[in-house]
Amino acid sequence: MARHEFGAGIGDFVVRPSDGLWGVAATSVVTFYDQSTGGTPYTDLLDAGSTPITTVTTDEYGFLPRFFGPDGVEGMWADAGGSSRAWIEAHNIGTAEAAAGSVRDWLNVRDFGAVGDNAADDTAAIQAALAEAPMGGVVYLPAGAYRTSAPLTIPPAVTLQGTHTNLMTVPGLTDPPCYIKPLPSFVGTSVIALVDAATGGYSTISAEHRILNVMIDGSGVIAPGLDGIRAAGNIQNVGLRDVTIRRVSGAGVHTEFNAGFHPYSWRCHRVMVDNCGWHGFAMQVMTDLTLIDCQAIGNGANGFEINNAANSHAIGCRAEWNVGDGYHLTGDWATGTGSGGMLLSGCSTDRNGHNGVLVDAVGNPPLQIENLLTRRDGRNNGAGGGAYAGLKVDGAEVPVIVGMITCYPGVDDDGTQAASPQYGVRVEDSAYVSVASGFLHADTAGWSDGGANGVLRRGLNIAERTGPTAAPVDAFAGPTDVAGNLNVGGYLAASSGQSGGVWNIWAGAANALNLGAAGGGIAIKEGANARMGVATLAAGTVTVPNTSITANTRVVPIRQTLGGAPGHLSVTKNAGVGFTINSSSGTETSTVLYVLFEPA
Repeated sequence: MARHEFGAGIGDFVVRPSDGLWGVAATSVVTFYDQSTGGTPYTDLLDAGSTPITTVTTDEYGFLPRFFGPDGVEGMWADAGGSSRAWIEAHNIGTAEAAAGSVRDWLNVRDFGAVGDNAADDTAAIQAALAEAPMGGVVYLPAGAYRTSAPLTIPPAVTLQGTHTNLMTVPGLTDPPCYIKPLPSFVGTSVIALVDAATGGYSTISAEHRILNVMIDGSGVIAPGLDGIRAAGNIQNVGLRDVTIRRVSGAGVHTEFNAGFHPYSWRCHRVMVDNCGWHGFAMQVMTDLTLIDCQAIGNGANGFEINNAANSHAIGCRAEWNVGDGYHLTGDWATGTGSGGMLLSGCSTDRNGHNGVLVDAVGNPPLQIENLLTRRDGRNNGAGGGAYAGLKVDGAEVPVIVGMITCYPGVDDDGTQAASPQYGVRVEDSAYVSVASGFLHADTAGWSDGGANGVLRRGLNIAERTGPTAAPVDAFAGPTDVAGNLNVGGYLAASSGQSGGVWNIWAGAANALNLGAAGGGIAIKEGANARMGVATLAAGTVTVPNTSITANTRVVPIRQTLGGAPGHLSVTKNAGVGFTINSSSGTETSTVLYVLFEPA
């Protein structure tokens, strides 16, 4: 008779009461009996490695590990030292009453021969379960480390679901073995492959794949070019959720062209790509891409390499410690009616080797960046500099529209290496870039115009700082001041305002300055050295001190109140001193208005 498999199921935990609550019972010794009370204990048990045991001990989380019962025994009573025993059924007895170690009616890879012991090659067993799953079916990976020697191909409309995904690998951090891990002998270009209809022999468009709670650990393969998940061709409406891909030698997620098509309309939620050899996410011409709360950290090239993603969104994503750029928006985004831009919203960067965000895409669709937080980018192998920036737009033909951006400099976590980035925002050789507001603290300059730009618009509310974070040097403009020229190509309407400098009007029209409402006028301050005032003639002459007089000043005298015998009025000037108004009548005592003008 055959031994049946127990433990390692979704409900196989031991609990105990504590302070009125129930908690997991870590390292509890469990004995198995043939009856609910009394009876005889089973002592002919085997652990997952087929070593004889008489009892089973839970792990630090109270989880009952996988083991095998005596020959032919399909159920036992478990006793963990409490007041009662619990019934436990084997996972592979082949009856409708068994939940197959997970959720009833799912396909459990253990039922197809997968072991998950971090040693056996489980490729054939997992692929058999995937092949048998109907459209809409779920292939379940119970907790374990599943080793593979070739890519696993998920058919259309099938879900591959695990139990848990770890996020980052940190020394000393809990790292439960819940992953697919390629063997050193692995042959193939990706751990999981999604293929198009022609390649897979499908009768419909390859679509509606789901990968949920699955972790891929590629640390066992040294050869370069192994991707975590790769899709080529017309593969649509794929969903990834709570997926972690770490230490593969290629990209974490890689989509590419095949047979005239690219993958289309993917949704990625909480996907972590950690310390992979190439880009974290390498998305090639992906229309309708959605990335939400995805993270690329420590990858060997760029965190997010996005080459044309029309009508797409990246929301709340993170790019940190990647060797290249955090986000690289590149490639030809086209000019036709089917082209489109992308929204980067609420995303952040930290300590990437090159730029936090680099945009060098061509085409006509606008790329929109809102609420971008950048920090310590431009690490440049610890040297800083390199003309790297929190946001760099270099050679971009697409319009780049930025709402709010912040940049903050810094060094490595241990306090070593040079501070970076060199610039907060750097724009050069680009067609149209508009940055509305931000706070830009960088090593050399918060804002940098590299030149050769078509239109570069800097908003009114952008503050700058340089120097170390502990002693920054402020370069703040006033709350509504512009640190350079403000060019308005259209119509500027303002309810009121003032100026502390010279105004120029270059229009050649006779009405270059219009006061368009009846009753409107021009008011000029009078007083010492003013450009307008009054003076009274005495015996036909008056001298007005005024240091604003130049050799070219035009003085216009206008008789305002007649006194004495009127005569012809004339003016003589003494530059820097004043001017004299003379009447041809030596008896004139009129009050004269004067206005001073300068030629442009």
